[in-house]
Amino acid sequence: MSTFLLPTSLGEEIQKMINSFWWGSNRRQGRGINWLRWDKLTMRKEYGGMGFRHLFGFNLAMLGKQGWRLLTNQDTIVARIYKAKYFLKTDFLGARLGHNPSYIWRSIYASQVIVRGGQRWRIGNGKSIAVWADPWLREDENSYVSSEKIQGMESMKVADLMSGENWNWGLIAAIFNEQDRKAISKLVLLHRDREDKRIWKFNSQGVYTVKSAYRYAMESLVDNDEYRVPGEWTRMWSLEIPQRVKVFLWRALRGVLPTRMRLQDKGVPCTDCCPFCETNYENDWHVFIGCHEAKIVWRTTGLWDVISTTVAVAESFAACIFSLLCRLTVEECKDLVMMLWCIWRRLNDKVWDGELQPSNIAV
Repeated sequence: MSTFLLPTSLGEEIQKMINSFWWGSNRRQGRGINWLRWDKLTMRKEYGGMGFRHLFGFNLAMLGKQGWRLLTNQDTIVARIYKAKYFLKTDFLGARLGHNPSYIWRSIYASQVIVRGGQRWRIGNGKSIAVWADPWLREDENSYVSSEKIQGMESMKVADLMSGENWNWGLIAAIFNEQDRKAISKLVLLHRDREDKRIWKFNSQGVYTVKSAYRYAMESLVDNDEYRVPGEWTRMWSLEIPQRVKVFLWRALRGVLPTRMRLQDKGVPCTDCCPFCETNYENDWHVFIGCHEAKIVWRTTGLWDVISTTVAVAESFAACIFSLLCRLTVEECKDLVMMLWCIWRRLNDKVWDGELQPSNIAV
């Protein structure tokens, strides 16, 4: 993946296999349910996903490392060969795909969008940086100037904006709008005796990393805003509890626990009644809060008085838990989550083994 761009069909097939493995599905035997699409699982954990790698975005980030080397280190043998064949009179960002290109070049060429979006110039003497065409401002969203070009100044370099050891503020005020003037005022000229240098703006040291490139790709190039789920996910993942309990809580908050009502929605033939009450519908709220057996557990542990006020005004199960995670102390949050886990385990013992553990033993 650091050399070749995976075909879309192959990437999708691999993602389907990983997704099925995660949910415990077996394609040959037809067992298991894929509760969430892979795109939702690839969201970062703070956005409600599991942080799994989006293969296409990760592929581009890895290829971008090769593209970055072609752009910033043009003296290597590989860079010279590619430059002679594909971008003789320009640099990597100005290259074209060309006629009958190799598959490796096609792959690296696809990473141009990553490299272009993350590059920025670190100002030295300013002689190599085009004012209107290059990214040299230290703005996260847009490093290019937004002012309109001045006729007769199309080829102006950043060095032309300098006066001695500082900026020529008279000239800057005459040709730039207020937004650009503010951005330039944040730039301190410290290395006038050095050459200008391209740096990677998503890394504090200016070095290209696959991790930062992948994050940029997922936040800027992949349209996945619709998959973001609001909530205190970071606080949930930071709790010092067993990892499998965290995954259980994540599933509960994402609405993918296999309650009977949800199983029916997936086409599984089963009753929708709670195995304890045998009358009420078994959904998340009923399992963990509404059922009389769940309330017995909460009261036995002494946590009912802690959560009852929030429960009374909550609009949904997920909203209730997120509200409690914000309001309770760290220790109370851990107790809360472990009680949810014990209630779920107790329910499964009843369903699968026909056993009903006493509430004081279950917790």
